[in-house]
Amino acid sequence: MNSNAGRSGVTMGLFALLATAAAGSPPPAGAQGAPQGDGSSGAKSSVGVVKTPNPDDPVEQAYRETQKKRVELDRELKKIRATYFRGIRNIEIRQVGISKLAAYTDPSIYPTLLELFRHEERDVRLAVLDVLIERKSDEADTAITWAAIFDGDRWFREEATKRLLDRTKTTGISNRVKSVIAIGLREKRTEPVVAAAKMASVLGLLEAIPMMISAQVSGGGAAVGGGGADDGGDSALAYILVGQQIAFVSDLTPVVGNSAVAFDPTLSVATDGVVLRVIDAYVITYLVDVHNALVALSTEGWGGQSTASLGWDEQKWRAWYTDEFVPYRSKIEAERAAAAKKAGN
Repeated sequence: MNSNAGRSGVTMGLFALLATAAAGSPPPAGAQGAPQGDGSSGAKSSVGVVKTPNPDDPVEQAYRETQKKRVELDRELKKIRATYFRGIRNIEIRQVGISKLAAYTDPSIYPTLLELFRHEERDVRLAVLDVLIERKSDEADTAITWAAIFDGDRWFREEATKRLLDRTKTTGISNRVKSVIAIGLREKRTEPVVAAAKMASVLGLLEAIPMMISAQVSGGGAAVGGGGADDGGDSALAYILVGQQIAFVSDLTPVVGNSAVAFDPTLSVATDGVVLRVIDAYVITYLVDVHNALVALSTEGWGGQSTASLGWDEQKWRAWYTDEFVPYRSKIEAERAAAAKKAGN
């Protein structure tokens, strides 16, 4: 996947997650980056006919207003970046620009804040995180979670994760935050999967265990070479030689001149050993960080009983989750509910 294309895709996904809060209701299904509905305006019907959005629909009107406002805010932020940050080293000027960022509180602009200032210095990028954390809202938490999982810079992901952990200690974990973690665990790229798994483990998100079981091992697909000499060429994937090569003189050509004689030797190589010709190959990737996060989370959720013995066997993990973990958690929840009911009486 092209890195720019992937980054653009996840940014549009964040726009879709925040669209509900920004517009006051779900965006029209035909809008870019929005989930497709089932018969709502802009959605494709079962017979393949695209319905024209109704301009009088309150949802459509709210979405259009949000998009219009977001375009205006994008323009303002680009002006701030050009005036106070790009190529400017004066600390006072940069601080003025950073202070202006605090005025942008509309949830629809959060993805733009993360993307537009992605190439700026650390002071600006950290200021963007601080602006989001100061909002103390579910939408801002979602944007921070997105940065903690999908951003390309490891240090920025770590800073976003620290802020999110501090925030969730008092607010808990919202469904939007859980959705972002789930999206990260479904990614094909390694870094977002690892970041999402570590976050799920640190947050104690037991609902993520089934997805982490699937994410700890991934198959990269098969590669197949030619079967033999009949295909007209050598199409093996690789050759592996395990042996010893000895150089020797295989021919000697005399060179004669006036009152002189010399020899022109021809060197050859004799190989003694084994040659392995690779025709087919299949790559399996073991994500150690995801596995360790899974073991830590499942062990904690299982009352401290270690799950390390399950190893990398997905079938064992699935059987353990269904037969042991789910009944155990159900029992724990029932005991808590009974204790709470007794305390209430």
